[in-house]
Amino acid sequence: MQVALVIEDDPETLIAWAFVLRSFGFTVLEAVSRGEAWRVCHEYQGTIHLVVTKAILCNHRTSDFIARLRLVYPQIRALFVSDDPPSELADEDCICSQYAWLQKPFQLDTLDDTLGELLDRPKKRTVSSLS
Repeated sequence: MQVALVIEDDPETLIAWAFVLRSFGFTVLEAVSRGEAWRVCHEYQGTIHLVVTKAILCNHRTSDFIARLRLVYPQIRALFVSDDPPSELADEDCICSQYAWLQKPFQLDTLDDTLGELLDRPKKRTVSSLS
């Protein structure tokens, strides 16, 4: 089973992400800040495969945080979620196979496809829309 860490400062959105990812078969770890994400990563004894976070969290780009996280956990892939198009936020360092972007709103089947490509897994199912 793959493990996802969701970093989200809005409690309702955090719950929604956890629900959706669990429905896709992930074990979900939750954090409301980058500091809490570090703590969760250090406390969890297994492999974390995916980080789902906003492209901007607490007025800071999260790409630097993910780069530092990948120094300790090189297997981690990151999914950045944003209201803005990826081209407006993406650092050149984040344009690679270890990162993916989703612009809101998106469909759940788009999320599933994106996760499949990011984690090199087959598509699990087609599902209805998420708005």
